[in-house]
Formats: sequence, structure tokens, C-alpha cells
Amino acid sequence: MTTRPSPGRPWKVVMRGAANAAPRVIPDPPRRLLLASGGEPFSRDVIARAIELATPEHATITVLAIARVYGTSLGFPNPGLQPNRIEIEERKRITEDAATILRAEGFDVRVAMSKARNIPKMIARWANAKNFHAIVVPDPERPAWRRFLEGDVRREIERRCSVPVHAVPVPAPSHRTARAG
Repeated sequence: MTTRPSPGRPWKVVMRGAANAAPRVIPDPPRRLLLASGGEPFSRDVIARAIELATPEHATITVLAIARVYGTSLGFPNPGLQPNRIEIEERKRITEDAATILRAEGFDVRVAMSKARNIPKMIARWANAKNFHAIVVPDPERPAWRRFLEGDVRREIERRCSVPVHAVPVPAPSHRTARAG
């Protein structure tokens, strides 16, 4: 709401008290946990960290896999830039494998999949929309130049939401050893 200025005075903006949202309280042992991946499979360390965080409150865990959409949002839609059937099946297999392990530990597990151009942004949107109390993501090893270009996963998610992010370092798969062996 704005008021008209009197002679010699600038415009004055009046804000109502209802516009300011109260800060969200996040419980220390989380009750809702998001286990998210941008395509890399969940390693034992990542699942172990999720179990460690979820155990005190016996948290509900949601396993989320995000398929990458390439290209820009400015051009015409191009079906070649969307994830194909094989990529989507691979993401479903990754989430189901992690969910099977977590269900065997006795947790209530939900499985979800999404598509996005910006993976950390989509994870943050899920965390805000579904009111998760903690996020666990794998953080694969990358060279410094690649980390600079792509951004740090943990920092990018924390920048967009107020939920604590637990990035578990994962060794990068070496393509050289696969060819040599």
C-alpha cells in the first residue's frame, strides 16, 4: 500500500504485518529427510549418513532422483534435450535400490523423480515445498576448475533454502581404470 506524498515529501511505502512470514523451526533430529541425487547412484556412505540422521526420530525418508534437462529455457522445446527413456529408467533404479536398503532398516520411505535444468535448485524447491528438516546429497569428487564452473552442490542448495544440507563426499568413478582393467 502506498500513500500520496505531501508537498516536499517523498513517497512513503506502508507494509502490513501479515506480509512477513515467521521463521520456520527445524527440529534438530530431523523428522522428514530428503535423500537426493542428480544422477549419481547412492553410495553406502550416503545411505549410512541418511540412516544416521534419521535414526533418533525414526524419520520419514524421501528418496529423490533428478534427471538432467539440457539446453536453455529461452529456445524452442527440443525433445533431444529431454532425458530419454533409458536415463529415466536408470534414475528409477537408483531410487528403488536406495529405498529397498532403507526399508530393510525399518524406515518409512517414499520415492520420487523429477526433471530439471538446475539440479541444486530443484532439490531446494523440493525441500521448501515439502518442509523437509534435512537434506543428504552425494558430493562427487571433481577437479577445482569443474567445481568452479558447476558450483558446489551443498552451497547452491543452502543458498536457496534454510534446511541443513549434509553433502557426503563420494569418490569419482575413474574411467581410466575401467579401460585398463
